[in-house]
Amino acid sequence: MLFVSISNLDIDLKSCEDADGIELRLDLLPSINTQAIEVFLKKSPKPLMLTLRRNNDRSEGEREALIKTLLSLKPPFFDLEYDMHPQFLEEMLVSYPETQFVISYHNFERVPDELDKIYHEMTKYEACTYKIAAKVHSTNEALKMVLFGKGHPQLSVICMGEKGSFARVLGPVIGNVIDYACLEKDEKTAPGQLTLSEIINTYNYRSLNRETAIYGLIGSPVSNSPGHVYHNRERLGNSVYVKMDLDEDELNAFIPLAQKMAIRGLSVTIPLKEKIVPFVDVARTDVGAFNTLSFKGDQIIGTNTDGVGALDAIEKKGLVRGKKMVILGAGGAGRSIAFEAKKRGAKLYILNRNVERAKELGQILDCEAGSLENIPLEYDVLINCSPNMDLKTLCKGALVMDVVYFPKETPILKLGAIMKCPTVYGEEMFINQAAAQRVFWKECL
Repeated sequence: MLFVSISNLDIDLKSCEDADGIELRLDLLPSINTQAIEVFLKKSPKPLMLTLRRNNDRSEGEREALIKTLLSLKPPFFDLEYDMHPQFLEEMLVSYPETQFVISYHNFERVPDELDKIYHEMTKYEACTYKIAAKVHSTNEALKMVLFGKGHPQLSVICMGEKGSFARVLGPVIGNVIDYACLEKDEKTAPGQLTLSEIINTYNYRSLNRETAIYGLIGSPVSNSPGHVYHNRERLGNSVYVKMDLDEDELNAFIPLAQKMAIRGLSVTIPLKEKIVPFVDVARTDVGAFNTLSFKGDQIIGTNTDGVGALDAIEKKGLVRGKKMVILGAGGAGRSIAFEAKKRGAKLYILNRNVERAKELGQILDCEAGSLENIPLEYDVLINCSPNMDLKTLCKGALVMDVVYFPKETPILKLGAIMKCPTVYGEEMFINQAAAQRVFWKECL
C-alpha cells in the first residue's frame, strides 16, 4: 500500500486520490484537536493512518493517553513504536480490533547494527506490518537495508535521507507492505521522500512487483541526470530504473551488494567510468572506460555508448570524416568520443588539464594531444567533455558540442550561439547513448 504522508489538515483531498491511504503525522501538527481529526477521518476518501511520534512537547504518559483517545476514533491504521511500554502496546493491540497496527522502529541518525534483534523484538506483537525506518548515509547502506527487508516477510523497510531516495521506489520489488510519499517536494515529512506523482508516474509504482528487474545509474552527482525519466518511460518489460549516488571508494562494497540484489544493468557516470574497469569481466569495447554494465550470471559485461551517442548527434549535421576535431577532456566520455571519432575518420586534437592523460590517449589513437591552453586557432568541430569549461572565443563557423545536458545552455553553447556556430546539445547525445544502452541490455538478457 502506498500512503501519502501529510502534516496539515487543510489539504485538498483530491490531491491524494492516487494514493492507497493517507498518513497523518500528528506529531508535526502545531496542536492536536481530536474533534478536527475526527472530522478529517470521516471525510477522507482514503484509509487514514494516524502517527504520533515522540517529541519534547509532551511526556510519554501524555502521549499514551492521547493515543488512547485517538484510537477511540477507530482509525483504519495506527503506527505504534515498538519500544513503547510493552504492557501499553499489548493493551492497544487487544482493545482496538477495528484498527490495523503498524509496529515501527525509527532511527533518525544511522542504520543500527542489530537489525535482526530489532525485527525479532517487533514481531512479538501481532500487527499488519512491521516497519524499520533508518537514516542511511550511503547507497551501500541503503542496499543493505533493502536486502534485509527482502529477506523478512511482513517487514517494510524505509531508507531515510537523500542517499536512500532510490530505495523508496523499490518497496513493491522487495515486498514492502507499506510505502510512503509526500504531496510536494517542500512538504516532506521525512528526508528523502519522493512525491506521490514521481513515484507513481515516473517510476511506474503500480506495475512493480517481486519479479521486476532493477536497472539504475551509479556515480556522483546523479541528481541532475534525466536517466530515470527516459529509462522508466522506455523500459525493458517489467523493470524499474533508479539513480544511486555512489563515490569511487564505495565500489568494492557496492558490486557484491548489486549482485545480491540481482540488479540487471547499470549506467555509469562520473567519476566511475574508468574506476569501474577492474570489475568488468567481459569488455565489449576497447575504450578503457565503461558507461554501461550488464549483470549476467556471475559476470559483469561492460560497454560504452557515449561515443556513438555523441557522434550520431554530430553527424546529423555533417560527416566528421577528414574534419579537424578538438576534444576538450580525456576522461571517460572524452575517451569514448575520441575512439568513435577516430573510427569515423576525424583528425583529432585531444586536450586535457592533465596533459599526461591527453598524451597517453593521443598515443593510443595516434593523434595530436596537449593542454587545454593549446586550442588550435582553426578547427571544424569542438566537443567539450571537460567540466566547468568556459572559453572566451570559438573558431568561426565550427560546429560546437557540449556533452553536459544540465543546464542545457552551457557557457560554451551560449558563446556558440552568439558567434553563429552550429551547436549540438548534450541532451541529444544523452538520448542517443541511452537508446544504445537499452539495445545492449536487451542483447545481454
